[in-house]
Amino acid sequence: MYLWIRILVTLLFTTCVTIVLFVIKNRSNISVFIIIPVIASLLTKYTLGDWDKDYQFTILDIAYWISILSVSYCTICLLSKGFLFS
Repeated sequence: MYLWIRILVTLLFTTCVTIVLFVIKNRSNISVFIIIPVIASLLTKYTLGDWDKDYQFTILDIAYWISILSVSYCTICLLSKGFLFS
């Protein structure tokens, strides 16, 4: 699969997981702005993997983690302000 398709699928999956986790009531003592991006990024890494082929740490891994954490955080910001699904 092409890299840009994997990136798009990863970001869409992260957005969907973030929305599902945002709907679930948070009963922990951790802010949703911290716990949901962490859980969403770990679920994305577990189910889809990352963008490179081998088990080496590359610059693509840094871009992977920054992008999925920031997409999840931005999705939470939009959901909490009511811009998505008001």
